[in-house]
Amino acid sequence: MTRRCLCRSLATLSIVALAADRPVHAQGLAGRVALEGIASISSPAGGMNDPRVVLDLVSTVRVADGWDIVLRPWSMRRPGGDWKFEMYQLQVRYVSSTRVPFRVDAGILPSPVGLSTLELQPHRNPLINSPSYYFVPLPAVDGRFDDVRLISGGYPVGAMLSVSGSRWDARGGVTDSSPVQPRNLFSAARPPAQPQLVLGGGVTPIPGMRLGAGFTRGGYRPGATTTGSVDGPWTATVINLEAEYAVGYTRLSGEWVRDRFDMPTGPAFARGFNVQAVHTLSPRIFAAARGTRVTAPTTTIPSEVLRSSADVEAILGYRLTTDLTVRAGYQRQRAYRETEWHGSAVMSVVWADRWW
Repeated sequence: MTRRCLCRSLATLSIVALAADRPVHAQGLAGRVALEGIASISSPAGGMNDPRVVLDLVSTVRVADGWDIVLRPWSMRRPGGDWKFEMYQLQVRYVSSTRVPFRVDAGILPSPVGLSTLELQPHRNPLINSPSYYFVPLPAVDGRFDDVRLISGGYPVGAMLSVSGSRWDARGGVTDSSPVQPRNLFSAARPPAQPQLVLGGGVTPIPGMRLGAGFTRGGYRPGATTTGSVDGPWTATVINLEAEYAVGYTRLSGEWVRDRFDMPTGPAFARGFNVQAVHTLSPRIFAAARGTRVTAPTTTIPSEVLRSSADVEAILGYRLTTDLTVRAGYQRQRAYRETEWHGSAVMSVVWADRWW
């Protein structure tokens, strides 16, 4: 699917959803089709004329008892005017009705590792920006300057089995790309497929608390060519620890990520974390804050230099309606290779609605 076709499909689906006579369609589609549209506009205070725009459409179709098809085209306008298009989900899902329920997902899947990946949709994210390490590349951790990240918000192709009980959950499967390197299936510039083993799970020791962990291992490069020879493949091991606790009107959450890059010259390590707090002040008003930090090596020959980045963000949100939310706050960040912090006011408007 080309970018033009994907954009046209997204626009067509959105127009059909908005123009549809809901009562008539609801009679025939209720219980079989769910359609959710999300749109957001966000910008720092000094860039209101050049915002970031996100359009997200999620459609779930029930084809049989326990069987669903999930379709999620996604697009984003970056500051500067460039648009990016991806198919974030295109999967088949089966949910059992057995005593110990299990679920099977196959196709283009949500990232199976990372707590904050559950909040990458604008209406689920209590802040304006997402943790930076999901989208900002690492320094030359293996001697190359390209799109290698601490962990990616990308959506891989694969198959996952998930099982859960009243106080535990577990998952396992395989995907076609490492979390350290996103792979857009519809991009001609996508990296080669690299099979990955994925494991994870969590426990709920007390009501409101969950502790979890995730693990992936596999190649993230097909091999590096030096002096006419191929020395590889190179592998990446990702370990993710996560925790969340909700009490009263407050929710606390955080995750820690450690990457090990195994190369012909030896291993290199990158680490990062984020901690987040959300507090509901009233039915319409909430406050949220997040801090993020990443430490990674810049590998050069013959030396290795550690670099770090950090950012903090705090916002107030106001729900104008059940569909429309306005957020405003302040962000400070320090990028790799920089010693000074840079701050700016930030704001966003998020619309989300669900049909049927």
